[in-house]
Amino acid sequence: MTHSTPGSLMAGAPLTKFHMILLLCCSFIMFFDGYDLIVYGSVLPTLMKEWNLGPDQAGWLGSAALMGMMCGALVLGSLADRVGRRPIIVHGTLLFSLAAIATGFAPNPDVFWALRFITGIFLGGVIPNVVSLMNELSPAAKRHTLTTIMLSIYSVGSIIATLVAMWILPLLGWRAVFFVSGISLLILPLIYRHMPESMAFLMNRGRAAEARKLLNRSAPSVDASSADWSLPAAKERESVSPAALFRAGRALGTPMIWVAFGMCMLMVYGLNTWLPKIMIASGFDLGSSLQFLVVLNIGATAGALAGGWLGDRFGNKKVLVAFFALAAISLLLLGMHPSPVLLNALLFLAGATTVGTLAVVHAFGADFYPAAIRSTGVSWCSAVGRLGAIAGPVLGGSLLAMNLPPEQNFFIFAAPGIVAIIAVLLVFTTRTSHKKDASQPGPVAAATHAGTN
Repeated sequence: MTHSTPGSLMAGAPLTKFHMILLLCCSFIMFFDGYDLIVYGSVLPTLMKEWNLGPDQAGWLGSAALMGMMCGALVLGSLADRVGRRPIIVHGTLLFSLAAIATGFAPNPDVFWALRFITGIFLGGVIPNVVSLMNELSPAAKRHTLTTIMLSIYSVGSIIATLVAMWILPLLGWRAVFFVSGISLLILPLIYRHMPESMAFLMNRGRAAEARKLLNRSAPSVDASSADWSLPAAKERESVSPAALFRAGRALGTPMIWVAFGMCMLMVYGLNTWLPKIMIASGFDLGSSLQFLVVLNIGATAGALAGGWLGDRFGNKKVLVAFFALAAISLLLLGMHPSPVLLNALLFLAGATTVGTLAVVHAFGADFYPAAIRSTGVSWCSAVGRLGAIAGPVLGGSLLAMNLPPEQNFFIFAAPGIVAIIAVLLVFTTRTSHKKDASQPGPVAAATHAGTN
């Protein structure tokens, strides 16, 4: 009698209450990720005045959390393939929440930079694992949709960060905006109680009893006795070394996904950090400039949700190419002095296809790697992509320091979209690997150069 793996049984099971609770827990984390990272752009004009920061200094300060995220993704994200996703997510959420609150007490730019860096370390460790876990434990038919819904909540956090800044800044100052992020501590009991461990991790560690409980929780209609609970053979357990990311036909795909991540993050964090300041330089007041940031992130939420729906139907690769093309076009048009109505429409489209695309590129990266190395793969994508995220605020600061016309800033931010299109087109996966998606704990994409997604 042939037995299915526990992961394949989970993938073929229907949507249950377990998946909704998992989506809720992961979405809460993504919400505060969006809040904690975008809050800097919301308070930046005020900080520059209070601490007499020049554009270059402000850009460097804005990169602190992103540098921390790169380090956290490399160290904590990869560590999860050895110690498990759950402990990294639970402890990381606690620590990034405390660090975010502490940022509100920073007495000077140096301490502010250090605390933002620490916040980024733990965010960088948590986010790749949340993405990997959601991707792995979701039913195959709903995997892209659930993962993208979760990632879209990042933009909701960004919107709330901007709205909170618009409301609190005039009343209580920028420090109170950071104190609000402490609300994330209230979700810790929910995460501690309901956040599961990875099925692939449990099976690879021989923890069959825990894996059986996880299967019963996630797919109560499935007969657990029909699963193969034996420990995978050593040869079947792929190494979690970063070198594994380049094996099995992934030598070209891995660096190209890194480039796509980097270009996407450059646009995302460059715009979210500097859009208010660029709009002020264009003649708008602070209130209007923050409203433009809200429009950008409303578009991001819509883009992420649409990207998930489109990705399930046409494939993430085609969606990414289309979104990156629209991102470049919308940013170019923003530099051509559009009317107020068209300006808001273009900002909405730019948000949908830059920040919104970040959700799709995460799903694309998670699809590319098998479950045994998925956390390492997504963590390295996120970590290397952070180089682009770091470059975004620094680039924006340098452009403003050069006193270029505001429209030229938009032209320059459009260029990464073109680079990202080329990178995505160079990522190849086989049709066979996608047929396995429905029977694996997560998408298995041991890529060859035989076809495209």
